[in-house]
Amino acid sequence: MKVRVEDIPPEGLEVEFEDARMQARDLGPQVAGLAGAPWAQVYLERRGSLVLARGRYQAQVELECSRCLQRFAQKLAGGLDWAFRPPDTPRGEEVRLAEDELEVIFYQGGEVDLAQALKDELSLSLPMAPLCRPDCPGLCPVCGKDQQGGPCGCRPKQTDPRWAKLAKLE
Repeated sequence: MKVRVEDIPPEGLEVEFEDARMQARDLGPQVAGLAGAPWAQVYLERRGSLVLARGRYQAQVELECSRCLQRFAQKLAGGLDWAFRPPDTPRGEEVRLAEDELEVIFYQGGEVDLAQALKDELSLSLPMAPLCRPDCPGLCPVCGKDQQGGPCGCRPKQTDPRWAKLAKLE
């Protein structure tokens, strides 16, 4: 969803939208699917060429557990605090950002792209190593059986005796 900066009135603009075009692959390789369209409610306020956006978002994603490889649903929700501004330099020139500008989203053509900002926000809120539950035992390293139903009975691999001294460092 794109909003033209000139269409934002002085008193601000409330925008609520769902991004039905967003795909799981847009968010990253750890996302196996989306259960419905991600949703956001944003209040836009214009201060000259700067556009401030505050609001909240929500999405239901399907992830793959990094230990047992089972798919599970996870709700992503949180607050939004974005600042959009046009780039100061013409296209093609190198841009150096100051530390306070690292959370600024640049817009082109007089339009702020809320859908892209929401996609970026969702990507950043995903866990790096998703777990179906905190105590997930994962797969057996010997036979590959899912150990959530109990241990498989495999013997653990014997440690190479050349590495035995390192085991004592724990």
